[in-house]
Amino acid sequence: MKVLVIEDEPDMAALLAATLEPAGYQLRMERSGDEVERILAEFDPQVAIVDVMLFGSQADGYEVVRRIRATAGHENTLVVILTALVGAEYEKRALEAGANIYMGKPFSPLALLEQLRQAEIITD
Repeated sequence: MKVLVIEDEPDMAALLAATLEPAGYQLRMERSGDEVERILAEFDPQVAIVDVMLFGSQADGYEVVRRIRATAGHENTLVVILTALVGAEYEKRALEAGANIYMGKPFSPLALLEQLRQAEIITD
């Protein structure tokens, strides 16, 4: 399964790679969501993991999720918001933007893998 990770923090990106690659996921790591439409066309992921605060990016994670949802063929891409912005108001914004799963940082890598596995079962 192809997973697009949009995360600007190198340590977090490394943790996600160390979690997902050994589990068999094919990753594309990006530091910005500014060109998400082009990336979706090139990589065609089934899953997108998006940070909300993307420093150096013109689009925040909420906008990236909206753009994923607006891209033809990606209306049903599984979108996970993974963010340090924790609270009901942030979760509501993530879900309203089109995210399927909202996880706060710090997060459990095992919980992320379980969420992805459950989503795969539901979509199969």
